[in-house]
Amino acid sequence: MAASDIRLVLTDLDDTFLARDKSLPEVNRVALDLLSERGVVFVPCTGRPVAGIPERFMHHPATRYGVSSNGGVVVDALTGEVLHRSVMPIELVCRVYERVRDLNVTFDVFVANHVLAERARYDAMASFEGIDKANLDTIRSLREPSDIPMPERLKPYDGAEKVTLYWGDVASRDAAAAVLAQFPEIEVTTSHPRNFEFMAAGTSKGSALVWICGHMGCEPSAAVAFGDSANDIPMLEAAGDGVAVANAGPDVQAAADHVCESCDDGGVGRYLLQLLA
Repeated sequence: MAASDIRLVLTDLDDTFLARDKSLPEVNRVALDLLSERGVVFVPCTGRPVAGIPERFMHHPATRYGVSSNGGVVVDALTGEVLHRSVMPIELVCRVYERVRDLNVTFDVFVANHVLAERARYDAMASFEGIDKANLDTIRSLREPSDIPMPERLKPYDGAEKVTLYWGDVASRDAAAAVLAQFPEIEVTTSHPRNFEFMAAGTSKGSALVWICGHMGCEPSAAVAFGDSANDIPMLEAAGDGVAVANAGPDVQAAADHVCESCDDGGVGRYLLQLLA
């Protein structure tokens, strides 16, 4: 892909643009500044809520859009205006909740830039194995725990962008997977070895990429995208150049056009600097 063909760069944040300890490799900062100099649009594309996208990215001169909730929301980075939103009916979310409520899982609902969580499930997550401290601290910092049951708490809202279920044991994982498979109205993915995430059917980081390209008046072939997890695969496949970081799983690397160095080594920045040289 020639540097002159690139109109926008979309990247996942956690374990992709950010190192595993949530720090920003210096080479990624340098590459971000270079995108601004070249007039290439930068789009943080994450499973986090909009409020969870660091301000240093949303306020950077290269950033024009932000994507949250795995494609459920596209915002204007300059004004904060929601440009595109894909939601599930609250009634559907509650039906799924009733089917998994007795499992050892979280049920974190992303709605209107909030992540709603039940306190007992929020507290239990601290005992779940397989979630490192950096990720656990980030996850917990973005959630708003309450003792109010989830169906009651969701009544004021018109729809939910995403739901995340972290599971505490294999039996709960398997039972949750079986439940989610019975709902054709949802799109199921994962961003971590210990979770499931679901959005409205057809919603993904890939659909957000296509929407943004249409909004900008360019083809998806003009996009470069980076990711590490299954929720990034639709974005990698939709982009003209889909790039997996070296710490990505085999399925993600197989879906990518190229593989760069790991997130801890600033793989995204190194790839972009070489591409734009």
